[in-house]
Amino acid sequence: MKLLQRYIFYTFIIICISVFIGFICSNVLYVAFVKEQMNNRYLVIVEELAEQMEENELTLEVSSDFLQTMSHLGYQLALVKENGEMITFGEPFKKIELNDQMNALFNGENVYQGVKSFKKTYLMMTHFANDIQNTVGTTLELEGEKRALFLRSNNTSFFTEFHLVIFGFILAVFISSILGILLMSRRLTKSLLELTSATKEIANQNYEYPLMVNRKDEIGELADSFRKMQQRLAHTDKARKKFINNVSHDFQSPLLNIQGYSELLDQELSSSEGKKYNGIIQTEAKRLSNLTKQLLILTSIDQGTYPINKKLVRIDEQLHQVVHSMLWRIEEKGLEIKIDSQPVTLYADQSLLMNAWENLIGNAIKYNKEYGEISIQCVEENSQVIVRIHDTGIGIERHELDKIFDRFYRVDKARNKEGTGLGLSIVQEVLSYHDASIEITSNVNEGTTVTIIFSKS
Repeated sequence: MKLLQRYIFYTFIIICISVFIGFICSNVLYVAFVKEQMNNRYLVIVEELAEQMEENELTLEVSSDFLQTMSHLGYQLALVKENGEMITFGEPFKKIELNDQMNALFNGENVYQGVKSFKKTYLMMTHFANDIQNTVGTTLELEGEKRALFLRSNNTSFFTEFHLVIFGFILAVFISSILGILLMSRRLTKSLLELTSATKEIANQNYEYPLMVNRKDEIGELADSFRKMQQRLAHTDKARKKFINNVSHDFQSPLLNIQGYSELLDQELSSSEGKKYNGIIQTEAKRLSNLTKQLLILTSIDQGTYPINKKLVRIDEQLHQVVHSMLWRIEEKGLEIKIDSQPVTLYADQSLLMNAWENLIGNAIKYNKEYGEISIQCVEENSQVIVRIHDTGIGIERHELDKIFDRFYRVDKARNKEGTGLGLSIVQEVLSYHDASIEITSNVNEGTTVTIIFSKS
């Protein structure tokens, strides 16, 4: 069953249940209060009529005219002799059989209260039973003969013009409510169907599908959240395709170089050429190994599968270790390096932080000028550990600073250098895991400063 059909079905069920409950409540109210009140009111009227007719000593003919006039006011009346002879006034009774209680009026009973005691039909429907037993009655003397006078309200008088107006109003409200429910349910389900269609399109990787839902309610909020999800999925899909393309390119380039130079080694070459080509093959193999290692680290961090092992780590000692391991590269370029550090401990993963320092200090060396400078500072201030790495290298254009953390992104001036374009992405992921922030400022041909801030709390 579709949503619209289900909504209409449940609405109909609720209306039916409401009508049923209303009917039960109305019947309880009628039986408990209204029925007896109507009986007593009719009894007062019939007793006053009998009293007026007796006091004025009306003849049967005059009494008949009088009772006929009363019938025009919305009553059904019957004048009965002791022998059962009956004269009715107003709308005729469908059933005119007298019961024992009615006959008891001729044997000394003063009144008959049939409206209160009548039970031949179900609950409130007794009010509409056109039966002489569904009346009230009393006795009177008319022309020296004892008679019984019975009275009830005429059913046709129950539906007055005012009642018809009220009934029309209720009917109009009911029809309008049903139409309103149908229109609102259609509008509601239309938005949900649109969301369903959009979901199917997203499942088919159509992230550009326009979602035509503009509402200010909860469904509108759902649609806005869906659009944000759609944009993120589109961005993720684009990044995934770009990632695959970059990985393919970065793997293909060294593999082609290895293949090409391997084929050259099969030819007759001088020893110097052989060593040269062999060195190139080794360099490309190291590049592939480094790329694979960084991809594995980045993927495992992304997926939360990296074996995290946090413990107290001396940050200053790590920085000294990394610099010491890269001394040959520093000396090769004639760089001057200064380290200003305090003994600083931090609860962190030693291996991940070492990888971050290797990337950052390696970049400071790689993109520095010959005979340039590198300064490293590590201090603790106000429950924060601050690490600054400054170099006097080639610098980065301002418009490229926002992109340097993108995976496989390389600054144009650095494309001819060895690298994978993953280093800073790994650094950002590592620092994010340690709730640390990183800021990079740079000026072209003046150098770059990297500032990392850890919170010891």
